[in-house]
Amino acid sequence: PGSVHIHTHQGTPLTYLGADLLDKPGARLGVDVPQLLRRADRWDHRLVAGRHAELVYERAYPCHFASARTGSPRNDVLVNGGSSDFRERHGIPDDHTVVLYAPTRRDYRRGGHVDRIDVARLAADLGEGHTLVVRLHPALATGPARGLGLTELDRSGIVLDATDEPELADVLHAADALITDYSSVMFDYANLDRPIVIHADDWELYRQTRGVYFDLMAEPPGHVTSSQRELATLFTSGRWQDGESARLRSRFRARHCEFEDGRAAERVVRTLL
Repeated sequence: PGSVHIHTHQGTPLTYLGADLLDKPGARLGVDVPQLLRRADRWDHRLVAGRHAELVYERAYPCHFASARTGSPRNDVLVNGGSSDFRERHGIPDDHTVVLYAPTRRDYRRGGHVDRIDVARLAADLGEGHTLVVRLHPALATGPARGLGLTELDRSGIVLDATDEPELADVLHAADALITDYSSVMFDYANLDRPIVIHADDWELYRQTRGVYFDLMAEPPGHVTSSQRELATLFTSGRWQDGESARLRSRFRARHCEFEDGRAAERVVRTLL
């Protein structure tokens, strides 16, 4: 009694949450939606990074809380240009271009893992002067995805497996570009204003089975690819960091990072605590 319950959220949502999962039986496997909503009714405030997130949370969680337009405290370090010793700890040369591949899980597959990209082949296509870093979704960290070859590729020095890195911000700071599919990490990484590539070879299937709040193909944060060859060509040609990439990223940031100014933590303390 008398406490203030603030939910900081996992990030800006692309996929269905809360009550919206009731219409997606595959996506809510193992999720007790009524219990989830009862817990949400304990929140006093829910932090949002933009008005898109505000509208989504109020729809997905029709509960007794107030949205706070504070931005995300965990992203202050990204907005303010914090440092990372990730490259040094892992022996990555200073002149290397670090490409981070961070895919999400697939609810339409048992176990959630689908190999959408041959990471060894991608690392070879990127060539000399590049380091490919892979960070799996936390739900896949102890599953077969790593046992299917990622761990061995890491041992061999072909890719760098950053799944166990405790601080996501350290990995994001070290990356010069992000490749993802539908992971919410794209919203966090956008705060760094660096190139983002969306690899979406199963978009329609994912959209239909998981449910999404906006058409990522119409409003991407950067170039979109639908095949491994297309992805490799995007990087070898240099188009991954061209003017179109910057234009798409700027539009994306304006919509989804509008309250991210690097002072979210201070704002939460001053206004809510």
